[in-house]
Amino acid sequence: MKTAFDTRPGSVVDIEGDLYFVTKWESHRWGRWATTVKMRLKNIANWSMTDKVFSSDDKLNDVILDRTVFEYLYNSSGVYVFMNSENYEQIELWEDDVGDMKYFLSEWATIDIQQHNWNFVWIILATYMKLRVVETLPLVWSNENIEVITNTWLKLEVPPSIQEWDEIIVNTSTFEFVEKAK
Repeated sequence: MKTAFDTRPGSVVDIEGDLYFVTKWESHRWGRWATTVKMRLKNIANWSMTDKVFSSDDKLNDVILDRTVFEYLYNSSGVYVFMNSENYEQIELWEDDVGDMKYFLSEWATIDIQQHNWNFVWIILATYMKLRVVETLPLVWSNENIEVITNTWLKLEVPPSIQEWDEIIVNTSTFEFVEKAK
């Protein structure tokens, strides 16, 4: 248990049985009155955002998530299969659970999966990941970036010097080209 005043952005708390990720935290002192804490919370189950106000001494259940390294194996009809690299246990996640992170899942990619009570919470990717260009789309102007498709079906713009089968580094949070892989 921790108080609302001790909770900070990045924490995961249990409020009435639902898990929330704290994205924003502000404290307000009202003169002689008690301090209040306003939090912006993201519901982990459905990703909806909500704002809640707590008294600074309200008790919240702090949640510790289990973080395990998995390797991505394959996708079959919208079901993504991952294998625990320590005990070879496999888990399956639906495409809705994986979301846009599917564009960074190439075979044998190593990722971290966070779980709570053996239930999936979310995937943590590296900040930069290496992808292979499998198709380049026609160039319109010679000094413009070109659009390419990677081995994970991600479309993005890259400099015209990038060719098919080149490996590139992509930022996983912005979906932007960083550099050609060395």
